[in-house]
Amino acid sequence: MLNFQLVQSKAFSQIVSFLATMLLVLVIVIPLPTRAQSEPDQIESEVFIVDLHKGERLSIESLVKNRMAYDIVLLGELHDSPPHHQARAQLIQSLSCPNCVVVSEHLPLGQQVIFSGSLLESLESAGFDAKGWRWPLHEPMFKAIQTQHLTLIGGNIPSKLSSDVFKRGEEVIPASLLKDLNLSSLSEDSKNKLDQDLKDGHCGQLPDTYMSSMRLIQRIKDASFAQLLKDHIPSVLIAGNGHVRKDYGVPQILAATAPNLKILSIGFIEQDDWTAESQGVLADRYDVVWVSQNTERSDPCKDFSAPHFKK
Repeated sequence: MLNFQLVQSKAFSQIVSFLATMLLVLVIVIPLPTRAQSEPDQIESEVFIVDLHKGERLSIESLVKNRMAYDIVLLGELHDSPPHHQARAQLIQSLSCPNCVVVSEHLPLGQQVIFSGSLLESLESAGFDAKGWRWPLHEPMFKAIQTQHLTLIGGNIPSKLSSDVFKRGEEVIPASLLKDLNLSSLSEDSKNKLDQDLKDGHCGQLPDTYMSSMRLIQRIKDASFAQLLKDHIPSVLIAGNGHVRKDYGVPQILAATAPNLKILSIGFIEQDDWTAESQGVLADRYDVVWVSQNTERSDPCKDFSAPHFKK
């Protein structure tokens, strides 16, 4: 058991180059209005952690020390948010779990990082795409994993599988993943939420004719993450907020395929996404949210185009 006492990815400015390099490997993003970063004297007081079920704010110490034991902990992120990677580094540094295995969306499926030489060289030897993931954005998080001597393995499905599924559908899905998908069918409401987020993540340019294929690819990724996590208890997932959502992400699949496991989902959001009214909505997605300062970003949809989706 992992004694872990202790939210939907936002589009980032390099979404065009990221999609070009990752092609059909999805990252769910929700474009929100551009905003200026908070003044330094505002930031510290506006960074906080919330237990969404109790409606209580938590210190990182209480998050680490006073929570019940978990088998699997899911850590979300907004991919382009430096504070989120710094926050997760702080959290990982606070863990006392030398046997934890970390499953990463940022690395190819099945690849294990052997830490030798520089951190970046070690990651790239395991297939990390430094340009696609805009290195050194994630450096603090990976450095914390290295410092804590945790096992780090990749969880992102091969682009060829994504491409084959897009073209041929369920017939090319590995049997073990297809079984878990069949056991964890989405409700109509959850399916509609996922579809809307896929549309938003492609700046409204995703034709309806491709929706079922794109949804299926996203679900395969989540099923793959879930299998790896189940195979490496105690384990931690680091991935975009969409993957750690309880309504249609990894937790939903784990709840259906391994109901006895104890799961904790932590979403990472920004100050402008937190209001008193948002707590109820977020509670349907995550168990806990970590609210960070805002990240200044340009409009991710300004120059977005997806020629491979044109009708």
